[in-house]
Amino acid sequence: MRWVNDDCPGSIFEGYSHRIAARALADDRYITITGKGPSWTAKITQRGVELLEGIDDSAANNHTQESEADKFIQKLTAAGGVLEVEGGYSHSAANDALIRGVMKSALRPKGYKLEIKSVGSWQSPKYEAHWARHFPDDVHERPVPIPDSVGKYHPVAKVFRDGTPGVSKEHVARAAKLLHALATESTARGYEVTLPSSHKRTDTRRPTTLDGDIAITIGSTTVPLEMRELPPNGGAAKPYNPKYNSRNQSWTLVNSTDFVSTGRLQLELTEKYSTHGRQERFRDGKRQQLDTALPAILREIEIQHLENEWKREQARLKEEETQRRWEAAMERARIRIQDHHKAQQLKIQADAWAEAGMLRKYVAALEARLSSERDVELVNRGLAWLAWTRDYIDAKDPLLRPIEVPVLADYRDEDLVPFLDGWSPHGPHGMR
Repeated sequence: MRWVNDDCPGSIFEGYSHRIAARALADDRYITITGKGPSWTAKITQRGVELLEGIDDSAANNHTQESEADKFIQKLTAAGGVLEVEGGYSHSAANDALIRGVMKSALRPKGYKLEIKSVGSWQSPKYEAHWARHFPDDVHERPVPIPDSVGKYHPVAKVFRDGTPGVSKEHVARAAKLLHALATESTARGYEVTLPSSHKRTDTRRPTTLDGDIAITIGSTTVPLEMRELPPNGGAAKPYNPKYNSRNQSWTLVNSTDFVSTGRLQLELTEKYSTHGRQERFRDGKRQQLDTALPAILREIEIQHLENEWKREQARLKEEETQRRWEAAMERARIRIQDHHKAQQLKIQADAWAEAGMLRKYVAALEARLSSERDVELVNRGLAWLAWTRDYIDAKDPLLRPIEVPVLADYRDEDLVPFLDGWSPHGPHGMR
């Protein structure tokens, strides 16, 4: 990238391997590539410039970067472990460099790493830096003995030896011995070793089993691995073979490849899992053989076990907190529905009292009018009417009845919905 930033000076690289690396940078939008052959050229983008600004490859600059990381750790600690920071696309390169610097700092708490995440919204963006659990600090590699010869294979290794299609015959013995060593050490550590086909997937609609040649289970974490032999690049060319194309109703010549045995073995974790950049494929290479990678494989499985246990514990705590919040919301709703009922009854009683006062005024006026009446028969009918109205008003007047606090004794769960502030009356995850 620095070469591209310097306008691609000549006589730096030989061949075309640097163009392959440049294509990877272009895919990540760090540079742009135009032209082919002699006209090939590359230009750095603003994203690439920001990445270069956040990465210093000299010892002095590395020391400065680590010093900035130390200062940030002290600042984060003084803030109680949570600190608002700049974030977003324009700060991603600088934040990535800061996270890398913090990981190398001696001041970083063991078992924790720096994490920067968005805690705001699209309208009001906000980013916070905080400590997140980092379980690789808690797990160390332990030796995995590999026997010179195997008298009796572990059942999983025996199944592989007798029926594997992924390794050529001349290298099956070594592959089976490595699986036997991995299975034996896992059993010695108290882990369960089985065939992946004995485990059903839980994240698919159709009932399927795990893929691979060996499955190692720690607690509730099962990690399947597949052993296979790596081919050379491209394999060996076969002659062109005729193949019938039913769509065009014609024959075409198809070039295919034969598998060429290399003896290079690979053990790969077959299930999707976010390893946060940790190794998922372990293979024979120029620097190390698969034999020496077995301790790292078990370490990775142990890390995944700790991560899964922590996630389950966090999910349990979150579920308990959600349950407590729902129960508190239900308790508030029961109080609020009673208050609502009391308020309604208060208004009803106040309206009845006001109406009784108005009716009494009318009855008083009616009695005054009747006192001036001289017709005896009319007066008698009027007195009977006044007696009835007084009884009616007294029955209507709430102050003439025993005073009681109104209680809503019978209501449905659905009646609590207006008082639950968005919660469901049928549980913390129920539908309204």
